[in-house]
Parts: sequence; structure tokens; C-alpha cells
Amino acid sequence: MLRKSLISLLRQADTVKALNGRGLYSAAALGMNGYEMVREKTKTQHMHNVDNFKRKMQQFVEGSATNMIFTEDLKNIIHLVEDTAEDKKLLLDMIDKYNSQAQELRFGNYVFGPVVMRALYYLKDPTLALKLFKDEKYNTFFGQLTSFQILGDLLYENGLYAEVREVFDIIKTRQLQSGNYPKHMLTLTFAACYKENSDESYQYAMNLWKELNAVAYVPMRKAAAFAAALALNHKQPGIALEILGSAKETNYVTIRQIKILALLSLERLDDLIPSFRAVLESGGPMEKKHSFCREVIQQVEDALKASKSDVPNDLPRILEFIESHGHVTDSSLDQLICQEVVTIAPKKENFSNLANSYRSRGGSQDMREFAPNRGHRVRSSRPGLADMN
Repeated sequence: MLRKSLISLLRQADTVKALNGRGLYSAAALGMNGYEMVREKTKTQHMHNVDNFKRKMQQFVEGSATNMIFTEDLKNIIHLVEDTAEDKKLLLDMIDKYNSQAQELRFGNYVFGPVVMRALYYLKDPTLALKLFKDEKYNTFFGQLTSFQILGDLLYENGLYAEVREVFDIIKTRQLQSGNYPKHMLTLTFAACYKENSDESYQYAMNLWKELNAVAYVPMRKAAAFAAALALNHKQPGIALEILGSAKETNYVTIRQIKILALLSLERLDDLIPSFRAVLESGGPMEKKHSFCREVIQQVEDALKASKSDVPNDLPRILEFIESHGHVTDSSLDQLICQEVVTIAPKKENFSNLANSYRSRGGSQDMREFAPNRGHRVRSSRPGLADMN
């Protein structure tokens, strides 16, 4: 029934994500703003002495085995490293030496994993980041939720989708305290499967969804959107509807439009009306204005014209109302599905708070690093929609 390919409708992205140059999470959500501020401060503190400091550290790692790498030394190098082979080798040597030092010699509580990942994100080096993460001697060094998220986003941004899946599989085998299904890495994994859009990635995503269902784990809404859109790409609208049934916010812009496309694919035009009415009947001056992608509306209109059965009477009138009242956007559904996840900045943000975000005070601290305002959502300033006359 659908004349256009759902694949071309849902994703017209480049095969290599690096050409797009954007990850799934914003710089603020990954703590990159804080890292860059510390980086600038560190450079200022070592003004006119950076090269000497690096040479001194090189002597430490090449010298006697009794030479110690102190926490402050490694912190400084992480924030002074540049995109050169020499600097990266020094960073690796210092990490290796610091990590091999006896635990009883460490008295600080500084957590290096996320900061090292931020440094490599800053240097745009996913290959090195993945190599470090996969090295078993660094299992605990990079055993934080934030480290997973930064690495996953770096791989995703550079089109290394199969590697995102590989990282997720490694996380599950390491039996980490954070559990087998860290929610942001889980979302990145479904996003990578959606972007790769291969038979292999589709099967992996569906098996993972079944695995989550088996343990009664409910992923984030964005993960459900990626999984359902991937199912549509592989001509499985029934599976897409089942996946969307688990979403807590069924009226969210991506969820409702993927549902509409799935129903279209199943030629269930009558069932489209409740999906549209659920939006039209919501209202109020403080609610955000609901919208639909032009390409999705066009698909509905094409389906109505091509339908050989009776067209629901209300549907053409609803579509006309949506168009005339400014509820149609030119943004593609793929753009909405892959929209960057942002974090609201704290009202009073200062350097010390950003620096302290690198420290750990327990398992939940990793979550606060990239979500300082948990519980707050980005709200649209657009007005609500009144009932249709």
C-alpha cells in the first residue's frame, strides 16, 4: 500500500556517520564543557612550562620502576594532551604506570575513567578509546556509567556502529556494579543498530529487545523509538507496534508518528484516527504544541487516495485541520528520532562544581555527571492546541 519505501522515509542518512559529525548526546550531557574548562585552567597554570612538564613526566615513566605517577600528575597530562603521537604515547604510559601501582599507594578518590574518555573524545580518537576500554587490565579503570556513555557516543559519532554493539556486549560480560543494562549505553546501542540498518544489526536489536523483556526491563523512550523505527525499516510493522506498546509516553512526537507509519503499513486506516485525536484532544495553554512531519502526513494522504476501501470520514478533516493550524513541520522523522539529547545546565554553575563532577561519591554520581538536573525536562515554549471545531 505504501508507495514510498519506509526505509527512505525514516532514514536518509549517510552510510558513514562521521560525515554528519554529531553524536547522540550533546557536549554538555557528556561533561565536555567541564573538561574543556579544566583544560584551559590547567594550561594557564602551566603557562610557559608545558613542554618541560611533559618531558619530566616522560622521564618518570621511562626511569626507575620505583618512580610514582601521582594523581595530580596524571590529571594534568589528561588536560594537557594534544593530538600528537608523542602526547598520546605519554598519556598511555602514564595511565599504565598509574594503574599498575599498588592500590595501597593511592589515597585520593579521583575517578579517571570518564576524564580520560573525555580527553579522547576531545582529540576525536575513537580507535584509541576503544583499545583502552577493551584492555582487560583497565576493567575497573573504565568501569563507570559515564565512561560507557562517552565511549559509545564517540563511536556512534564516527559511524562505528558495530563497535558500539561490541562495547555493549563487553559491558554485559564484565558483571559491573552498575548492572548489565546501563540505560544511556542501551539507547546508544539501539541508535547504532538503527543507523547501521543491516540485517545483522536488526537481528541484534530484536534479540536484545527480547532479552530486556525477559527480565522485565523497560528501556528509555528514545531506545524504543530507535528499535521500532528499525523494525519498520525491515518491513516488520507488527513488531514495531509491539515495541511501541512498551513506551511510557505514547503521545511523544516520534512514538506517535512511528505508530502511524506502522498502522499505514498494515492498512489499518481506521486505527489512525485515535492516534490523531489523542493529540487534538490534548490542550491547555501550558502544554507544548504537538506537530507532525510533513513526510508522514503526506504518506497518510497518499494512502487515503490509494485506498480501495471506504475512507474514514473524520481523517481527511483532521489532516486539513492539522495543516491549517500550523502543526506540520518540515523536519524529517529521521531527524527527530536522532535528535541530540541535551542537558539543562544548573542555574548556578561554577568551575569548582564542574571540576568536582570528575570525582566519585558512590554509584549514582556517574549519573549526576551527565545529568545534573535529573527530573527536569526541556519544555517547548509553543502554545497548546485547542479542540478541533
